[in-house]
Amino acid sequence: MQSTQIIHPNPQDKLPYEILREIFLLTLPERDYDRMRLYYPPTTISQVCSRWREIAFSEPKFWDTVVFNSISRQGPCCDPWPEDFIKSGRVQRWFHRTGGSHPLVLGEEKSGTPSGCLIFFLFPIIVEFSARIKTLKIVITALYHLDYMRELAQVAQFGELASVEIHAAIRKNMMDRDLNGVGEIHAFKDKTLKLKEAHFRVDMAAPVQFVVPWRQLRRVKLTGCLGRLVFLSDWIALLRLCPDLETAELIDPCEMSLSDVPKELVGSSLVSLTIHDAHSSLHPQHRTGSPECMFINLSEFAHLKHLEIRVLNRPWYECSEPPQRGFVETLSGLKSLESLTLYTSGGIDSRFPQRIRAIVQDWTATPTGGFRALRSFTLQYSHHHAQDFVHLLEGPLSTTRCPSLSMTIVGEDNEMDIWGELLGNSSFASVVDRLKVTPQSEFNFYEAHE
Repeated sequence: MQSTQIIHPNPQDKLPYEILREIFLLTLPERDYDRMRLYYPPTTISQVCSRWREIAFSEPKFWDTVVFNSISRQGPCCDPWPEDFIKSGRVQRWFHRTGGSHPLVLGEEKSGTPSGCLIFFLFPIIVEFSARIKTLKIVITALYHLDYMRELAQVAQFGELASVEIHAAIRKNMMDRDLNGVGEIHAFKDKTLKLKEAHFRVDMAAPVQFVVPWRQLRRVKLTGCLGRLVFLSDWIALLRLCPDLETAELIDPCEMSLSDVPKELVGSSLVSLTIHDAHSSLHPQHRTGSPECMFINLSEFAHLKHLEIRVLNRPWYECSEPPQRGFVETLSGLKSLESLTLYTSGGIDSRFPQRIRAIVQDWTATPTGGFRALRSFTLQYSHHHAQDFVHLLEGPLSTTRCPSLSMTIVGEDNEMDIWGELLGNSSFASVVDRLKVTPQSEFNFYEAHE
């Protein structure tokens, strides 16, 4: 949207303030860090004409978010450096336009391997607006940056903070000996009565070393880094520290030996669980099940209703028992499960497409109990094996066993016509009313949790 000089009245000039405001809000970028760019709203909106500028300046939601991108220290040549944006006082000007009580979003967006961060520049602003920040995103790339976290516990008041993200990545030249004295990092304890959500992506310390009011958290996301996956011990600690946890996401978890796992864990109150790309660290001859099962089997999960799993698209080595069998048996133990989403980290027809199909085939060949509560089953699949669903929906997932179940098949976008022809075949007549196919592009599997 380019700045223009309005000479003749335009139709939009007659639109009421409220309608224009809602239209303008719809133009805000999906990525928070794009808001600071000069050729993106809200800057462009406020430069069109005096009326648009007045509307933009009077709407707090245009100016309540300042998030920088740690991937690139500089945008296009016309955009300011983040440091310049901060030093020039533009963050304060944006936030002052929101009034004195509107909640704020502030921080730096995580990236896979940031080479640096803005904590030095952002720290005084975090302190200044701490009482109004509802979402805070912090990236740290050196051990001494942890001192900023500790100091926040002393000088800031986070009365409105509801969500926090901490991405702590070690620089390559750091040695293990540099990490020995990290200890506990007190950041938000006792000052965040509204904090309900936390996301940790750290490799310089275990997530539990960050002292936060764990017991009041309802949603936690643990994401593995290149130097540190999400360990089984992290998952155990999470269940113990957050007794009222409702939603958990484990991204890049690592299967480990069960020898140190407590024999009993208190049943979790978890309602929704996401597991992405579980890595197996056991030797093939000792592996007896899928790595995802290990993270599910540790607790009863009597209240779990929603489960999403993205499996690694890798071949399975020979082991004493097919891993998909343990996978299906584990799922059948989730008596309250209402929705299940299962897909791979690669394309449907990539080199090793058999992992999900093996699960479906084993599910069909070995009918199991459970699943009576299952209402929605979303599955990434190739049309080459479409007949598998007839056997599955007539067998273990029949209307007798799963009376309310409907299945959604996610197929490649260019296969929709093929799927349409297949479902029109008489062999699908008994299950077609419980089966639908949707293009992969409509699900955005790979964007939702990255």
